[in-house]
Amino acid sequence: MFWIDLGLLGITAYRMVGVLKAAFTLAEKLALAFLFALGLKSLILFVLIRVGVRPFASIQIGAVVFVLILTLLLTRPATESAPGASSSGAEWVTVLACLLIGVLFLFSLVNAWFFPITESDAAWYQVKGLSFLHEVRFDSEWIVPQLRQYPPFVPLLFSWFMAFGIEPMRMIFPFFYLALNIIFYCRVLEFTGNSKMAAMLTLVLGTTPYIWWHGVLPFLDLCTAVFYSAGALYWFFWMESVDQEKARCRTLAFLSGLFFGLSAWVRLEFLLYCLIPIAMTLCAESTLMKDGERDRKSFLLFFLSLLVFPTIWFLNLASFDFSISANVKMVGLAGVFAWIIVLAFMIGSWKLKVSALIKTGLLAGIIFIIFISMDNSGPVPGWKRLAIAFYRSLTVHGFYLFTAFLAVFIFLSRLKNIPSLNKLFGLFLVFYPLVHFAIFSYSPPKWETFGEYVSATFIHPGNLVNLSDTRGVMSMYPLLLFFIAGIPSIRRGFDDV
Repeated sequence: MFWIDLGLLGITAYRMVGVLKAAFTLAEKLALAFLFALGLKSLILFVLIRVGVRPFASIQIGAVVFVLILTLLLTRPATESAPGASSSGAEWVTVLACLLIGVLFLFSLVNAWFFPITESDAAWYQVKGLSFLHEVRFDSEWIVPQLRQYPPFVPLLFSWFMAFGIEPMRMIFPFFYLALNIIFYCRVLEFTGNSKMAAMLTLVLGTTPYIWWHGVLPFLDLCTAVFYSAGALYWFFWMESVDQEKARCRTLAFLSGLFFGLSAWVRLEFLLYCLIPIAMTLCAESTLMKDGERDRKSFLLFFLSLLVFPTIWFLNLASFDFSISANVKMVGLAGVFAWIIVLAFMIGSWKLKVSALIKTGLLAGIIFIIFISMDNSGPVPGWKRLAIAFYRSLTVHGFYLFTAFLAVFIFLSRLKNIPSLNKLFGLFLVFYPLVHFAIFSYSPPKWETFGEYVSATFIHPGNLVNLSDTRGVMSMYPLLLFFIAGIPSIRRGFDDV
């Protein structure tokens, strides 16, 4: 029955992708269909559990059939032709990249099939999945309060597998790794028109040991990285086409917002990281000199698809019969703030300038640092939390060493010559580490002394390699590589090879 459900789900998701009015290659359509399918399955399970219906296998199949019928009745496939590579003579590089990443993917599948879930976090997600399936509730007393507040995406997938009696539940994660590489390759290829550059940068991404390692770990972080980086890549192409064909523009806006929203559906704190694309969208028109009439529908599609998933979860949290933690309340306030700003933007006709955004960010940063430095309520003084967070924000990149080293090309290149859109996209690489620093300055540190972090970095790195701050920067590296693809000197180097 699982394969019937999976087949129906795949057909539904592929039909939804086929409706999108933008040109995608077959490989990218399949990767998008995979992400659509899992997002759709998680939403179906969430609705069933929320209304008190136990998600038996037969009920899940019936729900998917219902959604499939609606999709077939309400949609008509688009007829866009897929883009082709404009660079010739580079097929061997693409083949090499496909072979190496394919081998890594197969190793991940074998690992995921053979080894059971033993990681503590993943075991809790499995327990949550069991609770969803058998108790048909999201606030089970069997789950510790902190984990009850985590978004349900991965536990819902686990409950899906349990309902059909599928044992190797971590098998889903290698496919996230594969989808990330496919989408990244296709986006770089469309951006540069150079298959050699696209293949080489995809090879760098796919062979980054930390990212590949998470392709077999049943954690939240690779899922989040795939959704967030895909959202950012499609955001770039949306901004590129914002004054062009409206159908394509709206498709890219929807895709971008949907994937950003799904990242917060996996890890709640990523709603804070999603403030970055929201703010950059507000100032995109003035930065890119778009003086025509605003296509409000595309902006509405972006903002709604981004905010709907985290909003659903916060409304669900409000119904829980226990106290919500201060950290979650802070993220919820950020969500309310995002809704207010978005509504003001959609109702009015104002355009935010990047200079105003940077000044606002600086002011907010100064106020935040003063607030944290004066906060001595916890076991660790505020000034020490800031120092530890700054140290953590720098040293975590050591686990991505060779990929992180490519950032040197940014400092060696003349960025004045790159287009305005590339500069705007580069703000992801500026604001993402700042948000990361702010999150881990506000959160209590794992260890209370600076020396313990230094020891964990240089003497016992195994204690640091899988902390949440190390995993949290994973989403930034596809964006770093994509930005490097837009540096003129790098592109000329590949053209000359």
